[in-house]
This record gives sequence, C-alpha cells and structure tokens, in this order.
Amino acid sequence: MTTAPDHPALSQALNAARAPVSASELHGSITALASALAPEQAMRELDAQLEDVAGSAADALRDLARACMRDTQRALGDPDLSYVPLLPEGEAPLPDQAVALVDFCRGFLEGLGLAGVGAGQRLPAEVDEVLRAFAELGAGPVMLDDDAGDLEALTELIEFVRVGVMLVHAELGVDVDRAST
Repeated sequence: MTTAPDHPALSQALNAARAPVSASELHGSITALASALAPEQAMRELDAQLEDVAGSAADALRDLARACMRDTQRALGDPDLSYVPLLPEGEAPLPDQAVALVDFCRGFLEGLGLAGVGAGQRLPAEVDEVLRAFAELGAGPVMLDDDAGDLEALTELIEFVRVGVMLVHAELGVDVDRAST
C-alpha cells in the first residue's frame, strides 16, 4: 500500500517539475476531480492536468500526484469523514497556512471546471453556496497574524472548507461502488 504524500513532499515534487502551482492548489484540483468524476476518469484528467502544468517533467510528479488522488478518493468515501485538505502542517506560520487555504480553494474551483461541473447544469443550492464561499476565499488574501485568535479563525475556515468539500462530493460525487462495476 502506498502512503499518500504530505504537503512538503508534494511541494518538493512540484518545485522539481517547475510546475506553477502550489501543493495545496494541486490538492484542491485533485479533490474536485475526485469529487465529481469516476475514479478512472479522475486519474486521466489528473494526468492531463499534470502534463499541462509540468510537461515532460510531470513524469516524476505523476506517481506522487496519483497516490494523492487515491488517498483523496478513499478519504472522500470514508464513512468516518477522514478527508482533510492538504495544507502546510500546524507549525507553519499562520500567514503561510492562510495562503495555502486560498490556493486550495482556487484549485478546487479550477478542478471542478476541468470536471465540467456547472457546464450547462444547474447546481443544488447548497453546492452553489459552498462554491460562492470558496470563490470568495480563493480570491484571497486571508490576512492572519500568528496569534491565538487568528489560529482559531483559520481552524474554523479550514473546517468550513473541509465540510464544504464533503458536501460537494455528496451532492455531485460519483458512487464509486457503482462506477467500478
């Protein structure tokens, strides 16, 4: 069993590939693809996205991103609700974590666009509301300092995003059991 990459490993692979996206932005896109597409289709779309952002350098990045996709698909389908956005660890400065959350939201919205969500279809009101909030967050910046009040605010924003992702997945997601049969 392959272990999913952590934020530093994915960041390092993206930097090595000279990809113009952050680890959190890529994970946002991966999450959206995993939320809206069947597993095999999500992998194909991820491969195409990596080719677009990293060209031939995507080869070294592909295995790591695919492991991240598999882990994300599993977490989104977990009845224990284990999904969490891939962000810098808690010891990273709060402003860096806030930028990563903005990147995640931006990547999530881009990933939904790649998956064709919203193209000629009416979205459920709850999904539309979440996506509007993600668009506001994705427009950034989220200004935070390294103090306790801002830590609590960031924690609440991350939880809002986590729950919003799971709502979008529940409303738009492909039933993995049916998709694999």
